[in-house]
Amino acid sequence: MTAANFEGFTIPLESILDHINEGICVIDSQRRVVYWNSQAEKLYGIKKDKILGRDIAQFFPNALALEVLKTGKAVEYVEHRPREGNVMVISSIPIKQDDKILGVVSIDQDITEIKKLSIELEKAKDRIKYLEYVEEEMKKMQKNCSFENIVYKSKKMYDLIFLARKVAESDASVLIQGESGTGKDLFARAIHQESPRKDNPFVVVDCSSIPESLLESELFGYEPGAFTGAQKKGKPGKLELAEGGTLFLDEIGEMPIEMQAKLLRALENREFYRVGGVKLVKVNIRIIAATNRDLHEMVSQGRFREDLFYRLDVVSLKIPPLRERPEDIPVLIDHYLKEYSVKNKKVIDFIEPAAIDMMLNYPWPGNVRELKNVVERLVILAEERMILAEHLPQSIKRYFEERRDDIISKAGIKKLDEVVAEAEKKAIANALKITGNNKTKAAEILGIPRSTLYYKMQSLKIGCPTS
Repeated sequence: MTAANFEGFTIPLESILDHINEGICVIDSQRRVVYWNSQAEKLYGIKKDKILGRDIAQFFPNALALEVLKTGKAVEYVEHRPREGNVMVISSIPIKQDDKILGVVSIDQDITEIKKLSIELEKAKDRIKYLEYVEEEMKKMQKNCSFENIVYKSKKMYDLIFLARKVAESDASVLIQGESGTGKDLFARAIHQESPRKDNPFVVVDCSSIPESLLESELFGYEPGAFTGAQKKGKPGKLELAEGGTLFLDEIGEMPIEMQAKLLRALENREFYRVGGVKLVKVNIRIIAATNRDLHEMVSQGRFREDLFYRLDVVSLKIPPLRERPEDIPVLIDHYLKEYSVKNKKVIDFIEPAAIDMMLNYPWPGNVRELKNVVERLVILAEERMILAEHLPQSIKRYFEERRDDIISKAGIKKLDEVVAEAEKKAIANALKITGNNKTKAAEILGIPRSTLYYKMQSLKIGCPTS
């Protein structure tokens, strides 16, 4: 190749071409490679002495230079994959003399890493779009507290919601029963939201969290100066605050028996006196109560007033525990995976089959609340967008370990270490019997050191006279 001369300083052209960042390949009219610079060696891992003088099609069957050699038309800045694993931007230009094609020069720029980054960026954008979509759907559900917000698939829940929808249209008192964590509060809010009272307040009283001494004033309010520490202006109670709407008495089974009588009078007449007051307060409210206790049993034990029970139990809704509706478990897992993926800005691409199997077969004693908390934990602990069985809480793992041990025990199958211990005990006992309890000879028969025999006898609790 010729050289470039700069004020008396000569640089060979080949040296110049070897120091640029693009791979350069020149082929002649017979498709033979006549030039291959150092960058081309790096890009494709092919040394000059291996390719020079050879047909380029032997190395790159779909090389753009072959098409340019055939058509005589240049292609510039084309994204191309000369072979698997390489993504290039290639400009391939014919070398002509008097309209005769002498060869082709190709300039290749490696964009493999850029392409990978671009793909990853697109995936990230897709994940962001997905999270944004899920977030919008979750916001809609949170705003809408109707029955559409309850996630289920089972026939039991369908029938229960069908009944609850019918009840919602009326003003009848409703008693919602179910184990802790089944979603009694969701049903209460949904009944209110689909009732004619939906535009009025929904007021919650958690009977289990309010001290007995404060429950009366919390429910009925109080007049100024009614007791020490009372506000100077007095305070309306929950019954007043629920005017025109719904009063939700959560955990009604925890209400003291004395307070039950006062509540019954207020519900029967829809009127009451504030604590320390003399003016009758009238209210127009609907009552929904909920409990995880067996109120029938409490009535028979004298711990819950029978008349209040029948006043609350105009319509009874009993939410089945999660173990009785296993069809709902997969849809609930999916729902909470989406919710916590949004909250934690994570997309879960893979859940280990063992983890899914354990979650589908676990009885969920804490019901939906427990499942929800477990899914939140899994999303938080997930690494590289993967949930593994090892991420499950110890309580779930322990359940399956105990279940496995029970199955083994019931089947009469002994654990391997137990079988080994019994075999060792039997062998040592036989050896001692044969040798007349001579430990040295017994150890020789068993092929173990005397010290090991002593250790085994102690650990296996084999007693015999000392020799």
